[in-house]
Amino acid sequence: MRAIRLSRFGGAAFLFLCAPGATAQTPAALPAAVPIPAAVFAEKPAFSLPKLSPDAARVAAVEHNGVKTRLLVTTLAGTATEPQYYDVGALPISDVRWAGPNRLLVRSDLVLEVLGLTLQIARLTVLDLRTGALHDLDPKNNLFLTGEVLHVDPEGEWLLLAAPKAVGETPLVRRIDLGSGASEIVEKARPNVWSWFADTNGVVRAGIAYDDDRWTMWYRDRPGAALAKVRSPRFEESEGSVDGVYFFPGDNMGAIVTNTRTGRFAAYRFDFGSGQIGEAIYEHPAVDVTAIVPDPQTRAIAGISYEDDRTRVAWISPAMQTVQKRLDKAFPDLASVVIDSSADGKHLLIWSGGASDPGTFYTFDVAARRLETLVKPYQKLSEARLSTVAPIRYTARDGVSIPGYLTLPQGRAGKGLPLILLPHGGPFARDGWRYDPYVQFLASRGYAVLQPNFRGSTGYGKSFVELGYGQWGRKMQDDVDDGVDWLAGQGIIDPKRVCIMGISYGGYVALWGAIRNPERYRCAASLAGVTDLPGMLRYDRQMFSATRYFKQWQQRIRGEKDADLKALSPLAQASRLRVPVLIAHGTLDKTVPAQQAQQMIKALARRKDLGPEITSAFYEGEGHGLESSANLADFLTRLESFLAKHNPADPPEN
Repeated sequence: MRAIRLSRFGGAAFLFLCAPGATAQTPAALPAAVPIPAAVFAEKPAFSLPKLSPDAARVAAVEHNGVKTRLLVTTLAGTATEPQYYDVGALPISDVRWAGPNRLLVRSDLVLEVLGLTLQIARLTVLDLRTGALHDLDPKNNLFLTGEVLHVDPEGEWLLLAAPKAVGETPLVRRIDLGSGASEIVEKARPNVWSWFADTNGVVRAGIAYDDDRWTMWYRDRPGAALAKVRSPRFEESEGSVDGVYFFPGDNMGAIVTNTRTGRFAAYRFDFGSGQIGEAIYEHPAVDVTAIVPDPQTRAIAGISYEDDRTRVAWISPAMQTVQKRLDKAFPDLASVVIDSSADGKHLLIWSGGASDPGTFYTFDVAARRLETLVKPYQKLSEARLSTVAPIRYTARDGVSIPGYLTLPQGRAGKGLPLILLPHGGPFARDGWRYDPYVQFLASRGYAVLQPNFRGSTGYGKSFVELGYGQWGRKMQDDVDDGVDWLAGQGIIDPKRVCIMGISYGGYVALWGAIRNPERYRCAASLAGVTDLPGMLRYDRQMFSATRYFKQWQQRIRGEKDADLKALSPLAQASRLRVPVLIAHGTLDKTVPAQQAQQMIKALARRKDLGPEITSAFYEGEGHGLESSANLADFLTRLESFLAKHNPADPPEN
């Protein structure tokens, strides 16, 4: 790589995000002994969801200026001009996508409470940059059923959108004109077909139906042909699924991402005519493949993305292998990822960062080998010393190997530290090696932080996920406890100075851990946590589009044999809680209703004995988590006081 230099936007690579006449200030590095304010960790990134235009002339992104969120478009080449800002409505922007060189698609989402019901509303808007005109797409389905964009015409004239007519129905596919908004149905809904796939010419080529623990493909080999049922592959195990479909131009061959063969998602060649899975294009021995990365110009497979201890791409393209080597050499301690490309592949948008670095966006001219800083989205943290996060692995009591991450605080020796155990939500999700404001905030206050990817976590293959079925409060709980024992055995943490905290399912783990093993934890904190498992199952039943999917979810929680879920519920076992708890929740949470927290607090308050100390907070208008910077800062401040009282950290070493 010839050079890495700051962009023309200024020394801080940030000036184009400031209001006209303002000056970007690069903050001085904060000494490790001076805690970064909670409000800094709570700030939204000033710049998010950047997308490179097909002609590489502009970048579109979402700007958060502390007061409002708006769409920003800035020019990269030619005469310097002021960035253009667009108000696309009051709903939070969740995605931005170019439709040709002159149009943008903007998706917005919000959780709303109406007449006592919590609803997810969404909006898909097209912005014409030539005129500044905005209009909603597919207005008949907007607000509740915006759906999924399957294909966008390279010239930006039309797109394909898969969306259901009503809640609980399978999606149909519409072709929508981006200029007039006129639409026509090009694929009717089919029973059990929940996923549609289009080729690079915008032809709907396949749909995946899930039924009887198998997947079946409906396929057409050319435009205008009828969809035909493709013979399903034989499964050695009871269930397989497809995460991605990719069509090679001009024939019936392509590729799929599936876990059918080994239980781990991998990319395979696939014969759409016969339904036969061919040779592996790429499979990892321990983790799942996440996606196929196409070449923007030839449409051949350029690489395969996956995540082991960090996000990576196994590049097949020799040119991209060279680019990745140069990026890794320039940023040896970070993950450097290509997040977007121009239509000809000659210009790239790069993100480089990691768990201890909130990251920087760059533009990269492939031919000139020139990397230019675009923006640092977390400007106030860009010069701060954040704590080191390392991948770890330990063995649970029954021999299962548990991966995870350990963060050690700056300015303290890695011996006898106070610990915050931070299990992730989901539970069928995973933690990764990326910046987490909760982790860095806790570490900045002197705590070691353990993030275990306990059994049931995704990304490590189907068998590891299935180890978690029916293990809420049981072996999944053992895994997090065993992580504490592993750290204590190495002398890294003081086992008498441990608190447990989590969000969503992690909040359940925190509360249940405090009830099940009060001798292990000095306190517990739950944000948006589950407290009542039977009540949660009743609520979840309303959220599933088909009974079969609910039954599968129910089995994952309850297990093969019916279990007494009350015996595993913090609400039903509230009389056993002895340690101080912090319980917080958003009032408009659609995933885990706020009633779960409210009932737990009432149950604790009704106890006739003195009971534990309860600290609570409810955040008006928040959904599943805390989107407002002010609310997140408030929660972190409450958490800091709570931990300082019940599990104080040591003063920093000089």
